[in-house]
Amino acid sequence: MQEIALDAAINSIRVRFGSQALTRAAELPSPQPWPSRTPIDRLTGIGGLPHGRLTLLSGNGTCGKLTFALLLLAGATREFAHAMVIDTGSGFDPWTLLPFYPELGALTVVRAPALDLAGEAATSLARAGAGFLLLMGEIPEHWLGPMESAASRSGTVIVGVVDAPGRAFAHASSLSVGFSRTEWVWEREQLVGLRATARCVKNRVAPPLGETELEIRYPLGAKLLSDYQVRVAEIPSVRVEELECESAVV
Repeated sequence: MQEIALDAAINSIRVRFGSQALTRAAELPSPQPWPSRTPIDRLTGIGGLPHGRLTLLSGNGTCGKLTFALLLLAGATREFAHAMVIDTGSGFDPWTLLPFYPELGALTVVRAPALDLAGEAATSLARAGAGFLLLMGEIPEHWLGPMESAASRSGTVIVGVVDAPGRAFAHASSLSVGFSRTEWVWEREQLVGLRATARCVKNRVAPPLGETELEIRYPLGAKLLSDYQVRVAEIPSVRVEELECESAVV
């Protein structure tokens, strides 16, 4: 009975305001994928992370989610003109990205001293058409709607990294992947990485496709910091760091 009444209400709205006035979520086309070229692509149902949507990486303790997010970020700098990091207080260090061979000219790090500013920055960057946006932590609930709307129009790929998401952040995500460590990886008595299970917790872009096993290697080696130049520009209450690479030495 309720289903019949709902269908009648939907048809009434479409007759009065036009067929495009209301669309069921199931009738919407799947978002375009950004292939990350990792096993996670098999969990999304579309072959990559969704453009214009929030993808959430979560998991307690050392489970590989942050290392995996850095790998995604490095790949994004090679494929998008603008890859952004919104640091909400985690102390993100751009130099940790260097072993993943990013294109640093495409990377911008925004350090937000307040969560409201982080939400405003994320929304503004998505609206401006940033190709890839990495959220190092949550943003306030009242900014989630504007950020999602801006990303949907621009096609920005948004990835959030948190231990355990709050209710609003979890609800805003279209794709949520939970990480859990299964074992450490040792070579020559040195810790070189970990094996983890990545499970599709939530998927609003396609049918959920279970879980996959990952082997996440920690980056080894270092580059000479003297081969890099760091430009820092101050804007009100938010510091933006842009890094440009002249040459790299392994």
